Amino acid sequence: MDLKTRIQNEIDMLSGAIDDDPRNYLLYMERGKLYHRSGVFDKALNDFIKVRELMPGHVEAQEYISMISEIFEFRYKDIYNP
Repeated sequence: MDLKTRIQNEIDMLSGAIDDDPRNYLLYMERGKLYHRSGVFDKALNDFIKVRELMPGHVEAQEYISMISEIFEFRYKDIYNP
């Protein structure tokens, strides 16, 4: 099994666990890290925002939010500048 498939399987398992326990911020944190690792930054950002919502002041989640925001800013900076 390749790395991409293993990561997707872990994401699927975490998604099921989140369905069962939607207030468990640790599950969102782990899934967000996997999304981040696989380059799915929009879903990663959503998970880290959810962590911050459930656990205000969560330092690691805020660091990921900042990193992803920088990625989006850099990646889409010139999209509106023809």
